[in-house]
Amino acid sequence: MEINRRDMMTSAVAFALLAEAIDPRAFAQAVQNAPHTAVDVAGYWSNFYDDTIQTKGANQATLAAAKRKTLYLHSPDSGKAIVYAENIPVSTLPAINGDVLVKMAVSQYRPGSGDLSTDVSHLRIDATQTFDYMNLIAPLSWATIASITPDKNVAKIPTLDQLGFKAQEAADTVNLKQLTLPGGVGKMAVNVTRPSDPKFAEIISTTSTLVTAALSVMTLPAISVPAIKIFSALLGKWQSHATVIMNGNLTPVIATSVTPPDTPVPQSPMPLPSGYFVMFPEQHKDALTPEFDQLIVQNGFLVRKDAPDSQDLETRAKNAVPGVSYATLRIYCDKAPTNGCTTANKPTTGTKEG
Repeated sequence: MEINRRDMMTSAVAFALLAEAIDPRAFAQAVQNAPHTAVDVAGYWSNFYDDTIQTKGANQATLAAAKRKTLYLHSPDSGKAIVYAENIPVSTLPAINGDVLVKMAVSQYRPGSGDLSTDVSHLRIDATQTFDYMNLIAPLSWATIASITPDKNVAKIPTLDQLGFKAQEAADTVNLKQLTLPGGVGKMAVNVTRPSDPKFAEIISTTSTLVTAALSVMTLPAISVPAIKIFSALLGKWQSHATVIMNGNLTPVIATSVTPPDTPVPQSPMPLPSGYFVMFPEQHKDALTPEFDQLIVQNGFLVRKDAPDSQDLETRAKNAVPGVSYATLRIYCDKAPTNGCTTANKPTTGTKEG
């Protein structure tokens, strides 16, 4: 696929941003001083978008940290139980004919006891189309990187409610970002890392939209796959090493129980119903499993069903699964406008993300 003029400009901006920010001496020193938990992530991000427009299944590229593979849980709403998203029957999805408009936003992020740190954490969400929209627009991809700074004294991550984000409603046009999935199918991925290079973390934060002193968000506009592939590869080479909390390749998703006959449906797509999606690393599955049947999602947090009402939400979340790191997304799926004229289908400038 060729890169058009707009994509070339986008790539040029990416090159310029990285070239201006990188300090070879500081970079080499950061790699040398990387914590023992850090791994090389450059190759992972270079291959991340290789199979975006193929519909065979999930990207099978080698993960940077296989034990930290991202797993997905789902809860239909606050106060409801959780299930593994892959086990949701596709037949239970809404029967949305045609294209599906997906709105999503970060709900919460909570590192487990073994992942607490005073360093900045990056939560990256990627969502992409897998084939041409209306046979006219090449597949687009959207990504956002949230930089979350913990309290340096106690290594505590503030809740997103404390940072000013409330429960996102479907009509929220500020914190919820949109992407149209042609035929109701696409791919998504969630990754959480702690960069080894403080300079890298600083530049990402300073070039992002500042939400509060503890949170900034970089949202890439909806751009073509070749452009975001270049950007991701450059970003990965600069980041070089990072401590991986969650590591996920692009996973096929489906948001409707009825797909048009001409829609190339990927193999074994993960159902994407509206509600809360909870992502956690496979390495923490043993810690989660004994509590699984007793857990519900409440305002983006995992809490026990029998938690005392006298406890505040933060305390209930802390006591539920203290050893499990997880992030939650709030997702709404609905029929896309029939004329296709939605900002989700057009390149837009980045705005504040939630």
